[in-house]
Amino acid sequence: MAKGTETKGNGMAEKLFPKFGEFGSAEEINRAAEAQKKEGDFEALKALAKENGIDEMDAQDYMDDISTELCTDFSAAMGKIQREVEYLKPSMTLEAWNTFLYEMLAGETAEADGESVKLCRAVRSKGRYLAEFYASVIVECSKNRVNVPKVIVDEAKKLDKNIPDTLPMGDISRPRLKELIREYYLGK
Repeated sequence: MAKGTETKGNGMAEKLFPKFGEFGSAEEINRAAEAQKKEGDFEALKALAKENGIDEMDAQDYMDDISTELCTDFSAAMGKIQREVEYLKPSMTLEAWNTFLYEMLAGETAEADGESVKLCRAVRSKGRYLAEFYASVIVECSKNRVNVPKVIVDEAKKLDKNIPDTLPMGDISRPRLKELIREYYLGK
């Protein structure tokens, strides 16, 4: 069985991809899948797909020659994100950021030709993780903190006595979130 190269010392690759290792592209996953297929090892092929967030039906279609590859750039990127989400169990706010990332991966918000393909490849690349991306967005939100107006805090205190007298909250706009996605994954 092919094993991807280990990456950063943060241990994320080992946690997300313990059996086969982290693959840096759809092509690498497809080469590993081809080796499993040639050996006729459907169980290993299913395990490879599962570890990379790829649907078992896609593994079956690949094994049955219905499809010519196990994954595409898009499904490899989405699979990696799915594995990260399973591991991180993000809150609703973080899930909203994921939704925007999914839209960019699918090309729904792309402004340049080929941006979604480049982004899919960058997401799948080794050493890029949602936890680090989330951290960059949280830092940005923290920089933009403002105190919630007193009248709102007073209303919140009626519902929950544990609400502090001042309540700073940060937020991020969709255009700025798009910039941070590009900065983190594409280096732009």
